[in-house]
Amino acid sequence: MIQFWDIGAEKPEFKDEVIDLYEKAFPDVEKKSFDWMMKLSQEGKMEIKAIAEDNEFVGLIILMVTDTTALVDYFAIAEEKRCGGYGGKTIRAIAQYYGKKKLILEIEKEDPDASNAIDRKRRKMFYLKNGLKETGLFVNIYYTDFELLTLDGKLTFEEYVSFLKTILGEEAVAKLNPTLIAQKNTDMVNA
Repeated sequence: MIQFWDIGAEKPEFKDEVIDLYEKAFPDVEKKSFDWMMKLSQEGKMEIKAIAEDNEFVGLIILMVTDTTALVDYFAIAEEKRCGGYGGKTIRAIAQYYGKKKLILEIEKEDPDASNAIDRKRRKMFYLKNGLKETGLFVNIYYTDFELLTLDGKLTFEEYVSFLKTILGEEAVAKLNPTLIAQKNTDMVNA
């Protein structure tokens, strides 16, 4: 059974593994300072969790959180655990664990000309297969184009930006300049 452990309070022994995986799994342009994320965690605005099964490290999940919303900021399975079903198990466990909150996931927008076009398509199919739904929102933030997914397929751009401002503050969000680049009607897809 998948478990989520806070690396500060519950399982500090997983902290080094989480940091190592974080450094390896994400492009520098998309990474935030780990110390800053720990500060947000101490303020209750972020959760930095090790993913484990039978007390064995499987991966990491870092979320921005409020009382009503959780945004999956970073999610990665340890390289040696990939292709073992842990990704799907984790997504389903996240949906259950944060089930009372609106769960938002940012994924790289599909782009047939991108160097990782196949990975982007594969990731989107993975998330859709594991219960997430398209919101029809495409945004640019962190110098990257993302598609936003949720469990119910419902989210407005204004809700997304408001959530970011609650966590990061007006000034930081102004610097990030989240921009709506496309909005598609998904009522027919998610019906």
